[in-house]
Amino acid sequence: MLRESGLAVLVFLLLSWAATEGRLGWFSDTLADAQDKAYDVLAGFEYQFASPVAPPPGTPRVVFVDIDQATVNTYNPGPYLFHRGLLARLVERLGAAQPRALYLDLNLSVASQEPDLQRTGAARFPRSAGDQALLRVLTTPRRFPVLLSQPQLFGEPVRALPGSLCWVRPDVITDRGDTVRRIPRRVPPGPSPAAEALALAATPQGFHCQASQAEPLAAPPSNVYRSELYGEPVLFHRVPSADSADYGWPGLSVVRAGDLLDADPVQLEPGAVVVVGRTDRASQDQHASAVGQLPGITLHLDALMTLLTYHHTLQPVPPLLAALAAFLAMLVAMLAAPLLSGLLARALQRLGLPRGWSVAFEHPLMWALLFLTAFLAYRSLGRFLDYALPILSLELSRLALHRQTGKLVTKTLKLAKLL
Repeated sequence: MLRESGLAVLVFLLLSWAATEGRLGWFSDTLADAQDKAYDVLAGFEYQFASPVAPPPGTPRVVFVDIDQATVNTYNPGPYLFHRGLLARLVERLGAAQPRALYLDLNLSVASQEPDLQRTGAARFPRSAGDQALLRVLTTPRRFPVLLSQPQLFGEPVRALPGSLCWVRPDVITDRGDTVRRIPRRVPPGPSPAAEALALAATPQGFHCQASQAEPLAAPPSNVYRSELYGEPVLFHRVPSADSADYGWPGLSVVRAGDLLDADPVQLEPGAVVVVGRTDRASQDQHASAVGQLPGITLHLDALMTLLTYHHTLQPVPPLLAALAAFLAMLVAMLAAPLLSGLLARALQRLGLPRGWSVAFEHPLMWALLFLTAFLAYRSLGRFLDYALPILSLELSRLALHRQTGKLVTKTLKLAKLL
């Protein structure tokens, strides 16, 4: 066991270097895939539970105003989803409640009227009465920022309009397999991502639009997976409908937009962070995530609540520190597994099983200990503790010492794909 543990340490160091630096081509990519699969398993398991951690005292409440199917069925009088005049009324009522920030995750870049084709072939988008009402409400100066998802409002640049308007990026970052796993970060001089801007708005310093209104970079870094675009992993919890009491995030409330249109005046907690978005059936804003297909607004809420609940900075954990944490977890598993295996074997020996069975339990116990440690770190600290590379290291060292060369190569590929 000592030789196997020593070899496992050496293999782990090699695999960590290969995964972090990405210099071994397809092998580095395979290791990165294994880490992603391990994270997906962890996120999917955590998704079944409510968050055990609440935002720190003093954190503003997050209110999600849901334009759901019931609201659309009641308030959609024409071919365009959720008439702009009704949206103007909703924004005016929300603004009267003086939230800390208001984010509209809706496409308001063009007017809602049918385009007119001019003689030159250019399209003109005349504004409806609802557009004019919404423009008037949005350009009213306020004490809080009004965040929009596009750089233009009805064809006009947001930064050229009066009021408290601010453009934030609604993009979600997808990595290998076009899957959302991490919180996007701002890359200067571009605008802030939505979750980052809302998290800053929840702080006493607030979010200031002027610092993030520059045009984005022409192109993102070529190697997005290992670039500075990535922040901490998103923790995924269920964002329920307005009439459900099953909340996955403490500190998050869901209100149906139709209920707010009926209510007068709107009752919101003072200083709340308000997010308006769509979950109706016609919404095309769906993304693949570590826990399956989710609406874009849900991804923004999960990212925001991760930042507020675990009080993360937007800087990711350095790769060396993350590898060291995984290494320490592997050492603990290697020390604890033989002890637990011996105790289990003695208990089974009383039932008539031979004592030699103790060796058979060691590796499954190591796997279980590594996963349990990663789950506790993920659930309580909001950090991803890699357990894929430690498991690969333990299995590869065992196969190498038993001189099972053919199985060694096959197992390397299979484990990387299965984890």
